[in-house]
Amino acid sequence: MRLEIVPWLTQQFGKGGSSRLILEEDVDGTVRLGDFLASLAGKHPAIGVAILDAGTGRLLEHVSIVHNGTALGSSTALEELVEAGDSFVFLPAFSGG
Repeated sequence: MRLEIVPWLTQQFGKGGSSRLILEEDVDGTVRLGDFLASLAGKHPAIGVAILDAGTGRLLEHVSIVHNGTALGSSTALEELVEAGDSFVFLPAFSGG
């Protein structure tokens, strides 16, 4: 599975927030995105700071997720089923009018 974390969110990964980060990770079978990210937080602790609330396991409100080219709703994103070959982009949420 390919995870792309775009600038600004990469600050917590030690990238200074000015460059994107690509993670290639293995996934066994089909799992919920939330469970997969929680398991990755042990290997990449910044996930629990930049993407997930480490205490609740919820997606942080300033994060948007694109799964295989489709934007996910923030309330259901972590329930998305994922498998090998999938790709995700994590980017800052945009708001305003």
